[in-house]
Formats: sequence, C-alpha cells, structure tokens
Amino acid sequence: MRAPIACTFSLVVTAMLAGSVLRCFSQVPTPMSVLGHNPGDDYYLANYEEEIQYFHALAAHSDRMKMFTVGKTTQGRDIEIGVISSPENLAKLDEYKADTKRLSMVQGLDDASAQALSQTAKVIVHIDGGLHASEVAGPQHSMVLAYKLLSTQGDPEIDRILSNEILLLYPTLNPDGQDMVVSWYRKNVGTRFEVSPMPWLFQDYVGHDNNRDGYMLNMKESQVFTKTELEYSPAIFYCQHQTAPFPARIWIPPFSDPISSNISQYVRSWFNVVGTDMTAYLNGHQMPGAISESQFDN
Repeated sequence: MRAPIACTFSLVVTAMLAGSVLRCFSQVPTPMSVLGHNPGDDYYLANYEEEIQYFHALAAHSDRMKMFTVGKTTQGRDIEIGVISSPENLAKLDEYKADTKRLSMVQGLDDASAQALSQTAKVIVHIDGGLHASEVAGPQHSMVLAYKLLSTQGDPEIDRILSNEILLLYPTLNPDGQDMVVSWYRKNVGTRFEVSPMPWLFQDYVGHDNNRDGYMLNMKESQVFTKTELEYSPAIFYCQHQTAPFPARIWIPPFSDPISSNISQYVRSWFNVVGTDMTAYLNGHQMPGAISESQFDN
C-alpha cells in the first residue's frame, strides 16, 4: 500500500508491533493464511466482507475473542464487532458489562460502593477502524491489532491488557463506505486514476460528514453504534482517523484551543492524559511524526 493511500498506516502498524517478540499460537491464522495478503501490502486493500471473514477465522481459533452482530448498515450489511479479552473475562462478559454500566450511570452507588466496584470491574475500551472510508488505514489496522492480541504469548504487556481490559473492536464504523472505496480502488489500481477520489458519497446520504451525525443520529449506523456504546459503556472511545497536518504522520490529543465549554472538564483532562501518554510511547520507541495542539480544536 503506497502513499497517499495509507500515509499513517506504516506508523500505526509499527507502533502496534513495537517492543515485543511475537510468540504465536500456531492455530491462530495470520491474515496471509486467510486473505492471501498482509494488511499494508502494496496495492492491496481488504474489503469489509474479507475483513469480517478474517475476524471470524480468528474467533474460531482463539478463546480470546467473541463475535457479535449488533445491527444493519444503510445498505443492509451486518455490522459486526469483535470483543477481545482473556478467556476468564469473556466468560463473565455480561457481568462486566453490567458493572461498567452501573459505574457510568451511577446506578444505586455511593462513593464507597463505586470505589469498591471499580476495583473489581474491567475497563472496557472501544477501538474502531474509522468511519471515513477514504481514510483506508483504519480497517486494515484492525486486523493487525486483533491478530497481535490473539496470537502473542508470554508478553507481559499483552497479558496485562487481556487481564485488565475488554476491547470492543469494530472492523470499521462504515462497512458500506469501505466496500465502495475498495471497489473503486481495485477498478483503478495500476492506472493513472489509482489514487483518484471516488466520485460519489461513501455513505449514501451524509458521506464524509457521517461523524457529524453523532448529535442527530439520523443514519442507521449512528443509531446502531450509539445503542451498542450504551450497552458496553466503554471508558475510552478511540475512533481512528487519517491523516495529520503535513509533515506529521499522526495527530494525537491534546486538542488546540478553543475548548468547548459543553464538554466536562474531567473528559477534557483525560483526553490530555491519554494523548500525552500515547505521544510519550511513540517518542520512547523512536517513532517520530506525532503532533498535538495543532489544527484540530475541541
């Protein structure tokens, strides 16, 4: 996959694979073994059906992953998610979902009981492959992330993640758009139109503004995602976007000013904590190109 098709993909994949030796279960299938390609290969993009095929192959060979269908897209595709954690956590998934919902809604809790519940509950984290289908790196990265979490053995960082957290992993937030963009690319690869923009919307009604449907919930996808988020109550919602202001490779919070007064000060503070930690990790692993407090406000 060559620029500008995926100008942040190499950084994201490198970051996911940094600092650990992958000692893998032989039965966990690689992307190559299922799709005939590795995510990030030159001139290759997996469409939504192929990505879901790979997710199901992973779930069939690992007790660290369960698949769920949560709704339909505008064009009638199934919206599927992978839930990844330790086998012990997945066996008690409904219990942990109920715990996080109680904490997020403050249902029948005082300070003491909330503190006690927080010590036994698991942190639920949402990561998705993005909703702007022309930003193609996200869905390809979702497969890499799933494979690493399911296949890696003996890595203290991965073991800690699986023990303490439950990952709600969406292959993409825009299955219809992913298929449109991949189909357009495949028709034009190798021609002078290879990196040309697709000449129609990659969501039937709102196109690139599908994220701005978040406050109206007009689209079927937005309604499905909101219902699912309320069911799982994730502490972190990480929607992948692409790209950063040139010459950076990836943009990370903190946001630039001005900051909306409608957003809780606690949410703003945690944005900054998480973003700063991400930047520190990349810097610590000699991965330049991250930028913050530039162009994007909150």
